Amino acid sequence: MQVVTGAMSTLLPKLATLLTEEYKLQRNTKGEIMFLKAELESMEAALLKISEAPVDNPPDHQVMIWAREVKELSYDIEDSIDTFMVRIETHAPERTNTHNFRNFFEKTIDLLTRAKIRHKIGTEIIGIKNRIMDVGERRDRYKVHSVATKTIAQTVDSLRLAALYKKTTELVGAKRNTKELVELLMVPDENQRRRIVSVVGIGGLGKTTIAKIAYDWLKGRFQCGAFVSLSLTPNMVNVFSNMFHQLGLKPEATWDEAQLIDELRKFLSGKRYERYSVI
Repeated sequence: MQVVTGAMSTLLPKLATLLTEEYKLQRNTKGEIMFLKAELESMEAALLKISEAPVDNPPDHQVMIWAREVKELSYDIEDSIDTFMVRIETHAPERTNTHNFRNFFEKTIDLLTRAKIRHKIGTEIIGIKNRIMDVGERRDRYKVHSVATKTIAQTVDSLRLAALYKKTTELVGAKRNTKELVELLMVPDENQRRRIVSVVGIGGLGKTTIAKIAYDWLKGRFQCGAFVSLSLTPNMVNVFSNMFHQLGLKPEATWDEAQLIDELRKFLSGKRYERYSVI
């Protein structure tokens, strides 16, 4: 875990400890530490997402640079926090029943020293906050969360399709269920050229598999067709690009979602095709 998230796993609990009454930090310093903790938790989540990306589909190079900077920053912050804690604990007043002048003087010096340390901690925390904000701005600029999620979603879509093709010939009762689905799709209706049929049921029943078999049976009746499988958070650019390739088209690498949709509409204009959704 430390390789993935740097020092986050040990740093975040230390920040929580600094917020306890034991360290008696000033209110504004506590507020700054709470901000640091929240930002670092968000960055830790981003690092975990980035680490889940497959080897053959890594995140953007800028995102990887950002991840490295965050991990290095986490080690620097942990070193600073450790120094703060040692300073305060070193000057903690000792409990004693002796009430002489020397003991009173030493306690006073310790209290003044601890007050100076707390003030210095507050100043250094502000410096750390500025570094965190700088890294946070780069996270937003590079859209780290969306890039990491996009990479994972692409992998999920690929895995779902792989599982789909593997099970096509294994599903019990597929022939009968597929026949019913095909009959629903082929019911003549002069007022409805495009038909949507929803296949509803809990996960694992083979809904997508049946839809794929039905698609294979019917695609020869139409001028063109495409079959796509969607995850809960699909990358629509990839989905439409996949449709382009199935239709024998070659999309431009620079096209966004809107451009892909426009080109698909132009291609499908006047053609006979069937559309249905699988839920």
